[in-house]
Amino acid sequence: MKLPFYLFSLFFVFTLGNCNDSSQVIETLDGNKVTVNDFKVAYETALESISRLQNIEKKTLHEFIEKEPNEVPSQFEELYYQLQKKNFYNTYRQMLMTKIVAQKKGFTTRPDIQETLKQVEMQTISQLYVAEEVEKRLKITEDQVKEECERLRKMDKNIATLTIDRCLSFARAQLKQNLSRDILPGIVQGIKEEVTVRRNENFDLDAYLAAKKKPSEPETNAAEPETKSP
Repeated sequence: MKLPFYLFSLFFVFTLGNCNDSSQVIETLDGNKVTVNDFKVAYETALESISRLQNIEKKTLHEFIEKEPNEVPSQFEELYYQLQKKNFYNTYRQMLMTKIVAQKKGFTTRPDIQETLKQVEMQTISQLYVAEEVEKRLKITEDQVKEECERLRKMDKNIATLTIDRCLSFARAQLKQNLSRDILPGIVQGIKEEVTVRRNENFDLDAYLAAKKKPSEPETNAAEPETKSP
């Protein structure tokens, strides 16, 4: 499992050199100081974001990172490798250098790249906001976690061999995952209800989306007057 793309996009737009940062400088890249605090923020942001979006408790994630390599299931080996601090720093450093070069060459000011960054920002905000709203609504008691642990122990012999702490962590994650699926539709509906939508009655959206544009056909930029939908 690779580190999610959206996390890499977050690091790409990080600003180098916080003038209020008094932590020790690790190294300087083309005049830009990379400090201990810069790296700590980047690393903790990655862990926090994985925790939020994957419904994994931060404690469980730290325990995963601290495991010995031979204790990590094969499907999680790549993520484990990427989240080791040395490897994470190498990735972080390479991305900062890439950002510096891209900015020097005017890459980040190109209109197409600006549009891509807008899309990435919108996707990231959407994912993190929804994940936080789900988390707010999750109500799981310790009794529920214990009951789920016992249920899972009876169903799966591998879980039956886990320590009680690991079983409880697994059970809590399982409950959170199941409850999140139930909560999500209500959150999405609530978001829709908070936004006022004004439809242009003179524009046939269904026809526009269904139409197949010819390769040589230019997009029309003609704007139509908006009217509030009933």
